[in-house]
Amino acid sequence: MLVSLFEESRRRAPVLLLLWLLLQAGAAAAAADPVSVDGAWARSSSRAHVVFVYLTISLAKDEKDVLIGASSVIADKVDILDRMSKGRGESLEPVLALDLDTHAPTVLQPGEAHLILRGVKKRLKPGDSFPVTLRFANAGSRDVTVKLVELPPSADMPLVPKGIKFD
Repeated sequence: MLVSLFEESRRRAPVLLLLWLLLQAGAAAAAADPVSVDGAWARSSSRAHVVFVYLTISLAKDEKDVLIGASSVIADKVDILDRMSKGRGESLEPVLALDLDTHAPTVLQPGEAHLILRGVKKRLKPGDSFPVTLRFANAGSRDVTVKLVELPPSADMPLVPKGIKFD
């Protein structure tokens, strides 16, 4: 009887190991990245050495975070611009941080909050890609690849839907 129990446990060991590995993989997936960045694109400015960057930042459920800065090896400086009340209207001004929406993706887009690269060190043409590092108060740094496009997405469509990635 003892031998038959030993044989039975030996036969089930691979199944139990597989089950344990699947449980571990599920736990790792549940502890997903608290911040995701999608749809990063850019366009050149009419001003020399200036590029505007747009993207979508999503937070995992129950996460709170703040975009506190950005940098790129191709630029001297990266500013976060956001709408600020100024006199009787609003204008886009550099800010130290950008609060991220906890219930919906935060979309950085033309005319709204976005990044501006100043002192761009090399001439970029449509189709070129470059790195930008985003810094978050809680999630740390995230490297993003941004693609320069000639024309922004159509006004008839959302600017860059969540999940769209430029390769």
